[in-house]
Amino acid sequence: MLVHKKQEIHVYEQEAASPAPKKIRKADKQLRTKCLILVVIAIVMAAVTTMQSAAIVQSGYDLVKIKGQVAKLEKENELLRLDIAKLKSPQRIEEIAVKELGMIVPKNAYYASAAAADSPAQAVPARDTGVAEQLLGAIKLNKAEASKGR
Repeated sequence: MLVHKKQEIHVYEQEAASPAPKKIRKADKQLRTKCLILVVIAIVMAAVTTMQSAAIVQSGYDLVKIKGQVAKLEKENELLRLDIAKLKSPQRIEEIAVKELGMIVPKNAYYASAAAADSPAQAVPARDTGVAEQLLGAIKLNKAEASKGR
């Protein structure tokens, strides 16, 4: 019996040492659904934030690119204004008139005034008078002659 008692003790020890069975609870389906929704919302918010940051960075690059184009166009515009000023210069126009059109610069320019209408033989030389001034003087001379009684 002694042997038999040893076995009982031994068996008893084994039974006492074995862990007690745990109660397995079924997971709450509502809790899992809420956690899943929370994770999905966090992922969507991270994606939206990333896309917004990318859009802001792209806008910054576009702004720098457009500012560069504006500076380039302003510089080109300034060069074109300089070219226009050179093309409008009286010296250039006179040079083209003389060389290409065969015109000559008059040495003496004569014009008539209302005082000279009484004595047309007395023409007064003028310096650097323009074509418009010469035409105006001629018109005044003709008015003065017309008023004499013609």
